[in-house]
Amino acid sequence: MIRTILVDDHTLFCDGLERVLSETKKFNVVKKFNSGRGLLTNPIDPTVNLLIIDIEMPGLNGFDVIKRLRLKNKQLKIVILSMHEEIAYSNEAYSIGADAFLSKTLDSSALVDLLIRVNKGETISSKKLLPKENSTLLSEREIEVLKLLANGKTSKEIGFELNISPLTIKAHRRNMIKKLKVSNSSELIRKVFESGIL
Repeated sequence: MIRTILVDDHTLFCDGLERVLSETKKFNVVKKFNSGRGLLTNPIDPTVNLLIIDIEMPGLNGFDVIKRLRLKNKQLKIVILSMHEEIAYSNEAYSIGADAFLSKTLDSSALVDLLIRVNKGETISSKKLLPKENSTLLSEREIEVLKLLANGKTSKEIGFELNISPLTIKAHRRNMIKKLKVSNSSELIRKVFESGIL
């Protein structure tokens, strides 16, 4: 049995996922939490094999939770299960130590199969990642975000204008900083102007 913890602020979804996993007779959901803080304030039993966590939750987002967990626990298999499908999210997920970044739109049988593979040691994404040779190129969405950043807009303002969450903006910004090998947003904006990207 794969001993599993679920973390998702949507109780209905969490309960439904527990039923799907339990019916396979291969998973044992030992605990469920509706917030990242709830998880972090409860020590994780070393016999737990798998953590399935959402990204956007009240208080701490899933990325911040994973960063804190990875400081102490390198063995636990961590799967992000999210409605977000932007490439910036999956890149961020792997950079902080997630073993898989999967979409909530997967059907149950495909999800179960992927979770079993992750538990066996595979690193999986249900989204196609950018090829390494293109990793220094910015996407059209990243260019849009950059233009607004250069105009002095905050993540909240950019999110409102582009109709995406501020968390997505932050993920795009972190991804661009990595791609262009700079240290912060100020260096990022300076570099894109110097290189003629903007």
